[in-house]
Amino acid sequence: MRRHGARRDRYTGVEPIDPEMFRIAFPDAKGGDRGLPQRRTKMQTVRLAQQDRSEQTRAAILGIALEQFSTRGFDAVSLREIADTAGVNHAMIRYYFGSKENLWRESVAHLFDRFVEETLPPGPDTEGFSLDGAKEYVRSYVRYCARHPEHARLMMQEANRDSERLKWMAEKFIRPRHDRTIPLVKQLGALTPGLERIDAVMLLYMITAIAQVPYLLTSEIKYAHGIQVMHEKTVEAHCDAVLAFIFR
Repeated sequence: MRRHGARRDRYTGVEPIDPEMFRIAFPDAKGGDRGLPQRRTKMQTVRLAQQDRSEQTRAAILGIALEQFSTRGFDAVSLREIADTAGVNHAMIRYYFGSKENLWRESVAHLFDRFVEETLPPGPDTEGFSLDGAKEYVRSYVRYCARHPEHARLMMQEANRDSERLKWMAEKFIRPRHDRTIPLVKQLGALTPGLERIDAVMLLYMITAIAQVPYLLTSEIKYAHGIQVMHEKTVEAHCDAVLAFIFR
């Protein structure tokens, strides 16, 4: 994605070299064409280093923004606080993302891209559906919830406010994802005794809830029962429990 405010050459679409980085790389450059091939190689190296550093900075900002938005809510978070936590200046966040609203949207897009990569279910063609495949998908989803509790927390933050942001997220990400998953849930309900009478949408949310809740209530469970739900063995035990609850 093109960074907000980044200037590119109108013909090549390439961002210019940072003058300071050029000066460091070529301290003796005084014009002319002597050593031009070597300079071009150095320029390419500098540009790649810039792009690498840029992507790392952008990813770090997105991760911190997700954590802040998911724990405190959109309205309580400021760009300056995110910048301070990320160790960058406020202007850099403006440079990459423009506004807080756009940073939130980019954070959500990053979240759902990661979700698809880590929990991709079987394709929309349900002819190849199997209970073993469904079980593996549910297990991968529970593990995802444990790795990324900020996903469910962000959903709860927006659902509690019934915001325009939630509507945008539902239309752009949640509904398309559910359109892919609900046919599989229907198959699951048809093949599992006791589930065939449950509406597929409600069944999907039931599965989602039992997968997510321990990772929304980690502190409560720790203080009330002394259970560290993020421990690997506890996560795997929860996977087994969710599967036992669904596949009776």
